[in-house]
Amino acid sequence: MKSFEEIRARAADRKGGNDVLQSLLGPRSDINALARLPDDRVLLTMANRIFAAGFV
Repeated sequence: MKSFEEIRARAADRKGGNDVLQSLLGPRSDINALARLPDDRVLLTMANRIFAAGFV
């Protein structure tokens, strides 16, 4: 299995560099705010994102 660093480096190369990749990823979430969310809200958001991506 490839390391995260290898995967991220490949993505940065494909997108035009680390700065471009970071701009595409958007801001990081506040980990403390996420920890305070109830489990049902986390599951709902995960399901929405997965199903919005679609299946092929």
